[in-house]
Amino acid sequence: MNVETTRFGTLEVDESTLISMPDGMLGFENCQRFLLLQHRVGSNFRWFQSVEEPAVAFVVVDPVTHFANYEVELSDRDAEKLHLTDAEDASVLTILTLSNGGKDISANLAAPIIVNFKEQIAAQVVLQDERYSTQHSLVQTCAEKPIAAKVA
Repeated sequence: MNVETTRFGTLEVDESTLISMPDGMLGFENCQRFLLLQHRVGSNFRWFQSVEEPAVAFVVVDPVTHFANYEVELSDRDAEKLHLTDAEDASVLTILTLSNGGKDISANLAAPIIVNFKEQIAAQVVLQDERYSTQHSLVQTCAEKPIAAKVA
């Protein structure tokens, strides 16, 4: 199948690699199918590219390499929606925001994207945890040390 994108042109993709988001992303509910694309070889950054809207793509990162003690606790309802029976099947992505010409990078730890790659289904989950905000500095964290995330 061909997917039109603003940033990457026309991509030929295997439909089995598409990630379904039945509820869409917050503010982008009409975008319900996505591709996960590598930014460049060796980079931790990826693009979460909408299939329906060529201009909609989010820079994402696996928080496991950047944030100490990050925990995502899913409700039973969210786990059921994602067909998760084992926490090991869940992958976490956080959306990044770049500002100041890319000098400032922040991660949205308050609303991560949880992906069940076995089922190719995902959901953006709003955490009810006051430790996390939509703007955790990634640049400052990278200057410290690599750290781990934990899915509860």
